[in-house]
Amino acid sequence: MDERIKYLFERYADKSCSREELQELYGLINQTDDAALYSLMDAHYANLKTGSGAERVDWEYMFQQIVKEQKIIPIWRTVWKRIAVAASILLVMGLGSYFIFFNKSNKQDEIVKTEPTKDVKAPETNRAMITLGDGRTVYLDSAMNGQLAIQGNIKLVKLANGQIAYQTTSGEIIKELQYNTLRNPRGSKVIDMQLSDGSHVWLNAGSSVTYPVAFVGDERKVTVTGEAYFEVAHNSTMPFKVSKDEMEITVLGTHFNVNAYDDEDDIKITLLEGSVQIKSSTASKLLKPGQQARISNDIKIVNAVDLDEVMAWKNGIFQFEGAGIESVMRQIARWYDVEVVYESKPADQHFRGEIGREVEVSKVFKMLEATGTVHFRIEGKKVFVIK
Repeated sequence: MDERIKYLFERYADKSCSREELQELYGLINQTDDAALYSLMDAHYANLKTGSGAERVDWEYMFQQIVKEQKIIPIWRTVWKRIAVAASILLVMGLGSYFIFFNKSNKQDEIVKTEPTKDVKAPETNRAMITLGDGRTVYLDSAMNGQLAIQGNIKLVKLANGQIAYQTTSGEIIKELQYNTLRNPRGSKVIDMQLSDGSHVWLNAGSSVTYPVAFVGDERKVTVTGEAYFEVAHNSTMPFKVSKDEMEITVLGTHFNVNAYDDEDDIKITLLEGSVQIKSSTASKLLKPGQQARISNDIKIVNAVDLDEVMAWKNGIFQFEGAGIESVMRQIARWYDVEVVYESKPADQHFRGEIGREVEVSKVFKMLEATGTVHFRIEGKKVFVIK
């Protein structure tokens, strides 16, 4: 296997690697022991760097392939975790491209063998809860699969895959709106729920959505805080509306993401499919697929948005595309449920790169620290940002 990996690396380096060989290379990386992978990749890297006329491996391109070619490699996240261990991604300051660097022998041994004495794990469970209209609270992490509550002719159930759903039962017709609130706290895995009309909503950590148990009247209206992704069931006679403060989104059936955290500078609505009408206190705009609306005092439309970056949270990764340190740390604080303390004023720096959200927070920090411009100290649930 070692010789085969070396051969495929060489094929990759001189750009003669076929699609099938690239797939085989990813598969072999996934099967290879981490320590052995260190040795192989380091030796091959050194050979390419010093060999006569040899071309250095384009790790940046390879990284992008691993992340984006999901149709080729269904296990890309597992492959990426191994690549991330063997070759740290250097997320570089500035608005230009990022570079890939390779840890040499001493640092490799340290990363493989040394466990951090202080760390914070990624969320391992979902700690979401639903507050019912009568004031009762259902904690979803401790709830068994099956019926959780019944309200009129609607029952709240927890499915075998952990999804929460509202299902219609035979019985009385609900004529008055009864509201429930789903809250997904900081430090909790993403939760997804099916509303009574068949629409789906996914909530990021530190988010909530308030919605009717059953939709009554001529519209379907919910309110949201934090970040949520919606896949709305089409109903031309009953538009679906999402509101946050004075902002309102109106749709008939579509897929869109709402980022409405209170600690962000503006509300961001990104459309993936369909069309939506967005209203604020001062303006109204129509959004097309691939566009993002940013709402503060006005509505600004941004074209050609990176949808992979927008949806990274739902797909289980952190993705930074020129993000400042404060933006990065807000995401980390919500996901790991930590308090961020800046020991000095944050520098004007921008980071690019990706890493799975299932890793310990120290691994994310190692990626960021590779720039050499920022460092971190972990004390319990406090994270200190140091220049």
